[in-house]
Amino acid sequence: MTLGVNAQNKYVQLVVDNDLFFLTDYYYTSGIFWHYGYRVLGEEASEEKVFHQWELGQEIYTPSDLFSEEVATYDYPYGGWSYLRYGRLRALSDHQQFNWSIQTGVTGDWSLARWMQNTYHTEVLGLRENAWLDQVPNAVHVNIKTQYFFQQPLHSFVHFHGQAHAQLGTQRTDVGLRLGFTLGSAPAVGIGENVAFNHQKGDGFYLGARTHYVLHDYMLSGSLFNNDARFTVPLLPWRLELESGMAIRAPRWMLSFFYRYRSPDHRLQPASGQHLMQMRIARIFD
Repeated sequence: MTLGVNAQNKYVQLVVDNDLFFLTDYYYTSGIFWHYGYRVLGEEASEEKVFHQWELGQEIYTPSDLFSEEVATYDYPYGGWSYLRYGRLRALSDHQQFNWSIQTGVTGDWSLARWMQNTYHTEVLGLRENAWLDQVPNAVHVNIKTQYFFQQPLHSFVHFHGQAHAQLGTQRTDVGLRLGFTLGSAPAVGIGENVAFNHQKGDGFYLGARTHYVLHDYMLSGSLFNNDARFTVPLLPWRLELESGMAIRAPRWMLSFFYRYRSPDHRLQPASGQHLMQMRIARIFD
């Protein structure tokens, strides 16, 4: 099957991470990400499939005691990170893709995370506002990231997936590897971030793991260049995430639900880690 058959021209996707599915509300507590990608047409597209990709996202971090005004009791800094990311993805073959991207955004109150969470808690959940004391400082950040994705069929209903990335930036610097297996239809899960590839109808169950080595995380340890952060924690550089879930794909839609286990980010968190649910919904266009 050729790339010309598999690739559509554009897509939009919403990704939501949240721990409220497990009746918790702390640490990496919320992530909302809007993706838009479109294929490069014209002379360049005659040789290979190239996509421009845009992402608008926000991440929210909180301690487990949301209402305490005693910072000494916190086990995670309050923090928000909102950003815009532009990337360029190139399909190297039917089963390999390479992406580079540049991400710029803001932390602290500039991210609107405090307003977003407190508005949701008061207006939707009927709770009082969280304390949001000594949060991550206001700052502007830039990250640069490269990613390589591949998929290898092992059987007609078993596919091996891989992803490697490296990121350098003022907000986060890390390297990572993701490995996993799809049982069922491989197009349901897809090769990488671009859901406009392999858009045939199908469903599949995914099981895999991610590992990261984090050299710098502004959300935990503050800036490398100053001491503006009023509350920091000693980070754990090695991170592990376990993933499992189901993806369903129609010719123009994709829906998935994934359970994610995250090992602790730093030494003040319980060793048991954190449980999250991730939902994705995408619409694919000609």
